[in-house]
Amino acid sequence: MDVSVRTDLRRAAPWLLCAVALGLFVLSNVLRWLLRNHEPPLDPGWLEGTVGALGFAGIPVVGALIASRLPANAYGWLWCASGIAYGVQDLARPLITFVDGPLWMAWLMEAWAFLSSLGMLVFVFLLFPTGRLPSHGWRWVARAAVTTPLVLMIAVLFFADPDDPTVVGPWTLGGEAGRFLARAATDGLFVLFLLVLAGMASLVPRFRRAGPMERHQLSWFVYATALVASVLILDGALGVLPAGLTGAVLNAVAFGLLPVAVGVAILRYRLYEIDRIVSRTVSYGLLTAALVGLYLLVVALLRLLLEPLTGGSTLAVAGSTLAVAAVFNPARRRLQAVVDRRFDRARYDAARSVEAFTARLRSQVNLDEITAGLRDTVSATVAPSRVAVWLRTPSRTGS
Repeated sequence: MDVSVRTDLRRAAPWLLCAVALGLFVLSNVLRWLLRNHEPPLDPGWLEGTVGALGFAGIPVVGALIASRLPANAYGWLWCASGIAYGVQDLARPLITFVDGPLWMAWLMEAWAFLSSLGMLVFVFLLFPTGRLPSHGWRWVARAAVTTPLVLMIAVLFFADPDDPTVVGPWTLGGEAGRFLARAATDGLFVLFLLVLAGMASLVPRFRRAGPMERHQLSWFVYATALVASVLILDGALGVLPAGLTGAVLNAVAFGLLPVAVGVAILRYRLYEIDRIVSRTVSYGLLTAALVGLYLLVVALLRLLLEPLTGGSTLAVAGSTLAVAAVFNPARRRLQAVVDRRFDRARYDAARSVEAFTARLRSQVNLDEITAGLRDTVSATVAPSRVAVWLRTPSRTGS
């Protein structure tokens, strides 16, 4: 396979995973709406499910942004996989209920997705923002975050759903063996929560050793992490978080702030240097929406004005298409300049510096001033550590 084709596939794959994750959330809430009058009712209901989905929807989007820019960095793929795990967990019970499947299958899908998401959540905190462990001393946390979910995923095959003991699978153990395994799995789940808290705690020594730029990147993420830690402790350990819509809102706000914090680090503090991707995504999205709206508006107006003359022919559609094609490039340039000012400031400032230097060249004849201007422009645009200008001396030929 050609190298360019492989590169395009690696960049498109994160957005495909993002679309899958978002599609799982959408399908889950559609099914919850269709099953809103189901007996017994789904827990949570469609409204709580929609709120929860909004809280987790930013996770695969941030993952796609990072992984498409740096496919060799595992951190972006981790966010993509976390988004799919949350989506499967959200979809499992509505899907099995809708197709009238066995409830043990929904319990197994939920448990596996939940354990996977908790294991990956450890790495979300442990690897931010560099994609590497803070130090070798944290390797035991990483290893435990992999092995503990795997062991628990095997264990759930052999005991019933703790919330509904009537939900038993084909491999469920009965009697004292099943009860012992359920208690051991509960202890293992508690260990997994402690590993999540340990991953959060790794941000403290990382923050203390970080440089000025990395501290800025970490600051918002640390605030969001503290809120998530509070929600996990109140809900998972103490069980005092309110149920129903209030609890769903608190969970959605807490987990929704994590991708927001990463987004701030990306956009404001240039984490992973993906400003240009965000700039192009925003600008072309806005441009597409504006041109579609303009096209529909022009079609409606021209058809209204020309119908008495053309008798309902396709002249209005053709005229609208030409009008939109004519304004495409001017609109794209103006919109790109506005978006670059916000999302790709470095490139925007570099372009302005080059334009200013080009304008000075038209009226400047002093070689020393041209050389000084060239040095200033290069320093402002590419920021080299050292700048030198070499001028070739004109050759002199003897008579």
